[in-house]
Amino acid sequence: MGPYSDMEGGLFRPYLGPAHHATIERLTEWMTQAGLSVRLDGAGTLIGRYEGSVPNAPALVIGSHIDSVRDGGRYDGMLGVVLGIEAVAVLHAESLRLPYAIEVVGFGDEEGSRFPVSMLTSRAFAGTLGGQDLTLCDAAGVRLDDALAAFGLSSRSLPDAARSPADLRAYLEVHIEQGPVLEAERRSLGVVDAIAGQYRFQATVRGTAGHAGTMAMSLRRDALAAAAEMVLAIETCGRAGPDDLVATVGRMEVRPGASNVVPGEVVFTLDIRAGNDVVRGRAADAVCAALHQIARRRDVSLDLVRQQDLPATP
Repeated sequence: MGPYSDMEGGLFRPYLGPAHHATIERLTEWMTQAGLSVRLDGAGTLIGRYEGSVPNAPALVIGSHIDSVRDGGRYDGMLGVVLGIEAVAVLHAESLRLPYAIEVVGFGDEEGSRFPVSMLTSRAFAGTLGGQDLTLCDAAGVRLDDALAAFGLSSRSLPDAARSPADLRAYLEVHIEQGPVLEAERRSLGVVDAIAGQYRFQATVRGTAGHAGTMAMSLRRDALAAAAEMVLAIETCGRAGPDDLVATVGRMEVRPGASNVVPGEVVFTLDIRAGNDVVRGRAADAVCAALHQIARRRDVSLDLVRQQDLPATP
C-alpha cells in the first residue's frame, strides 16, 4: 500500500484525500476476496464483517488506521488492517466460523494528518465525536463537513457511525513499534497495557515585523526569537517529568517568512502526552506558565488554544 500517496517521493495519506479513496478501493477488494461483507460508515471508516456461527453475537473488532502523516512509514497502521484481513481469509478458506463475528476496520483518521485534531474516525466509532469538530479546517481552509461531502459522505450521517458497546466483544490492534524499546531489548513482540493521554495546542506569538537591516536589536519584538525560547522551555519541561512524559513542537510557521524581515508572527503546534492524566495536566500547566512568562519578558503577545484533550487509557 506504500504507493498510495498524495505526495511524490514519499508517503502521505491524509484523511478524505485521493490516496485515502484509492486505499479504500484496494482494501475493499481484498476484504471481499477474504469473505468479508464491506461497508463504509458515516465517518469514512472501512468496515468488513465476517459473520460468526452465533447470530447477532458481539463482534471482535480487528484493525488500525489507514491514514499516514507526511513521510510516514508504509507499515504504520496498515499492518494491523492487512493482518486482520489475512486472518479472516484463513478462516474463510477453511470454511470456519467462530461463535462471534469478526469486523476488520480501517480508520480513516488517527494521525490528525489533515485536520488539527487526531482520531476523528475512531471517536466517531466510539460515539465521542463532538459537533464542534465539523467546523475544523485543514491548512487549505477546507472545513471537515465540506471535506466529508466532497468524499461522498454527509455530516448528518456521522452519528450513525457510533457503535453500541453491546455489539462489540473486544478490540485488537497489531501495530508496529514507533520507538526503539523492543529493538533495543531484542524482543519481537510487546503487549500494550496503557495508552497515553494527549493534549494538542496551537500557539500564536505576535511581535512586530520590521526590516532586518534597519531595526535595531534593542527595539525588536522578534516573534521567532520568542518562539525559539519557548520551544526550549517546552523541551525543558518535558525532560523534567517522568519517562513517559513527552512534549513536542512538530510544526512552526513563520510570518511573513522573508529573509530580510524580522518575524512578526509565529504559529506553532504543541503536543503533550503522558500515561497519567495528572502528570500530563501538571506538565501542561508548567509549560503554559513558562510560555506566558517568556512572552511577557520579551514584550510579545501569546495566544494558546487547546485543540484536543484525549484522556489516558489504563
